[in-house]
Amino acid sequence: MVALSGLYFVNTFLSAALAPRYAEIVSSLGLSPDGLGLVLLGQAIGLTAIILTLAPRLADRYGARAVARLGALSFCILTPLIGLAGSWTMLFAAFLATGAVNSFLDLGMARSATDVEKKTGRTLITFLDIPAALGSLLGAGAGAATAGRTGIAQYAIAVGVTGCFIVIAVWRFLPASEPRPTELLPEQSQKIPVVPLCLLAAAGLGMQLAVLDWASLLYRELGAAPTMYGIGNFAFVAGATAILIVCGPLADRFGPTVVLRVTATIGILGMAAATLSSSIVVVTVGLALAGAGLQPAHPLALSAAGLGTVKNQARVIGASYIGMALMRPIVGGLAAVTSIQVALGLVTILLGVVVLVLAPKARKEPTLVADPTVLAQR
Repeated sequence: MVALSGLYFVNTFLSAALAPRYAEIVSSLGLSPDGLGLVLLGQAIGLTAIILTLAPRLADRYGARAVARLGALSFCILTPLIGLAGSWTMLFAAFLATGAVNSFLDLGMARSATDVEKKTGRTLITFLDIPAALGSLLGAGAGAATAGRTGIAQYAIAVGVTGCFIVIAVWRFLPASEPRPTELLPEQSQKIPVVPLCLLAAAGLGMQLAVLDWASLLYRELGAAPTMYGIGNFAFVAGATAILIVCGPLADRFGPTVVLRVTATIGILGMAAATLSSSIVVVTVGLALAGAGLQPAHPLALSAAGLGTVKNQARVIGASYIGMALMRPIVGGLAAVTSIQVALGLVTILLGVVVLVLAPKARKEPTLVADPTVLAQR
């Protein structure tokens, strides 16, 4: 778990560390905001394409640990290319490549975590979102602190080297992959509700990123002082971190369905308060409740998906990428005809209802189905 925590930390640290420096990249290359949007789309394309094709094949053949190692080291090595890019084409290629190798890391981490869950009988993947949140926090802090002080190329290289040191430190301690079942073929013996889990994961990650992307603009719209623009993000992350500490033990005791129903209800109520009130205090409390309520859906969906095959777990992770990619244009489009507060509230509340309805699908055990071909051979 400590080794996996290192990978979860590196994964978010590398991404968050460069995000505050995108403005410098845009200025140095003379890109428009639309140009940056297309570049970032390249990362989403790389993530989704590889997670749905090559990544599950490699994980099925060589094991989750090998894929996690490949993804982690490649991500650290390729990330500096973003800062070294000298044109739009090179920058697009850098984001496409980092997205592709990041999908190996994401699948390897998730599969390794669910392998450990199978060995221990405990829900542990929720704990791993804590070092991931810490990686985002420290990465964003490093990017903000070095802006205007260190060249983007030198900074990107330093970030990649830092990630390599962490990956090398945890390399040999990563958990070995679970052996494949011998009694029945995996694709036939472990059936999970793939489509509902895909929707659950997409809704969970989509809600999180929608709030994190738009919270500061929400406070500006409410007339808060510029020094308070970040308080909504802080409140949301604080609520999300608090629930992650207890989410796993609660899921083990009461079942993930109960946990998802309760937390989704809390998240819906929190976002309703944040949507209907014009008070900064009420909105902040609502976002803190939303963080606690909206956070568990994504990791618990991945945990349930881990009970099935590598391919199906990869599909669930890929669906969460799609949910993440859709949130920015959806909220932005609704905000153009209503307001940021209303748009953010409507989207997250609707997704919270989706989680509430699909909560029973995050069950602890897969459905066992005998393969007629195997039975006939026997």
